[in-house]
Amino acid sequence: MTAPIAFWFDFASPFAWIASTQIEDLARRNGRSVDWRAILLGVVFRTTGMAPILDQPLRRDYVPHDLARVARRQGLTLARPLAPPGTSLACARVFHAIALEDPALAGRFARAAMTAIFGQGADLDTAPAAQAFAATLGPEAARLAVQSEAPPARDALRAATQEAIAQGVFGAPFIVVDGEPFWGQDRLPMVEAWLREGPW
Repeated sequence: MTAPIAFWFDFASPFAWIASTQIEDLARRNGRSVDWRAILLGVVFRTTGMAPILDQPLRRDYVPHDLARVARRQGLTLARPLAPPGTSLACARVFHAIALEDPALAGRFARAAMTAIFGQGADLDTAPAAQAFAATLGPEAARLAVQSEAPPARDALRAATQEAIAQGVFGAPFIVVDGEPFWGQDRLPMVEAWLREGPW
């Protein structure tokens, strides 16, 4: 059986949002599914020594301009270039609370939440806000989302982040196809070429 595409992401990454609008279609075109993997980049950065964009001189001025340009190219509306503090944790815990029972529904939540955050300017930076947003996807999502502060969801997020570090994931989006890693939204064309042409 063909392995799914692993899509590692952080809810506060605007480039992960842009990739999230494309990854499912890319996977379908190539007979694959997507394994959505929410992590906390802040924890990863403590291992890599990297810093959030706002803490990086020069880059913090360039990235919002570049992000707007990429969004326009993809036909997306960008409402904000940066997510409020707390977004990663609140949304990732809701994601894992849902994913523990329904991974496909968790993927729907991930796509919708990132579009709400970056495309519509929604504030999903607290547990109640993220849970309420999940409820817009239906009663099953609402039922599962309220468990986001419980130990199983918290432990699942912690385990996913540690697994990402163990596998060499250092940014978002980070895409792994049959063991081959690709970092960044701009690598999606290469991911598709890899799937269609085979390893080179």
